Order: sequence, then C-alpha cells, then structure tokens
Amino acid sequence: MIINPDQISTEALENLISEYCLRDWGLNETENPLEQRHHQVKKALEKGELVILYSEYHESAQLSAASDLKLS
Repeated sequence: MIINPDQISTEALENLISEYCLRDWGLNETENPLEQRHHQVKKALEKGELVILYSEYHESAQLSAASDLKLS
C-alpha cells in the first residue's frame, strides 16, 4: 500500500528518509553530505519520484522509486 507522506509523523518520515539515504548511498560511497541527501530525497518524495510503501504483512514502511513499481 502506498502512503502519502502527510499521513505519517514528521519523526517517522525523517527516519524513513535517513534509512533510505544510508541504504542507497551508504556511509562513504558518495561525497554528498547526509544533509544534502536528505534534501534530495524530500524533493523526490514531493515530486512523486519516491513513494512510501507500507507492508501490512510485515508492518513496516520503506521508500521506493515510483518507477520501480508496476502500478496499473
């Protein structure tokens, strides 16, 4: 299920963004500071390039690229 970023707490959203930044960019794989990566991820969420996926089965959420999803 796709969740609108406005439907979760600011703290939860920040945690998802941090996890995404570290998972996709790692700690030392980029010269971009973490703050800059956070900003890029927030913009991608606003543009719809990233979405929040919630799994009822796993009771967890994660950010995923919208282009990777097959929505029909």
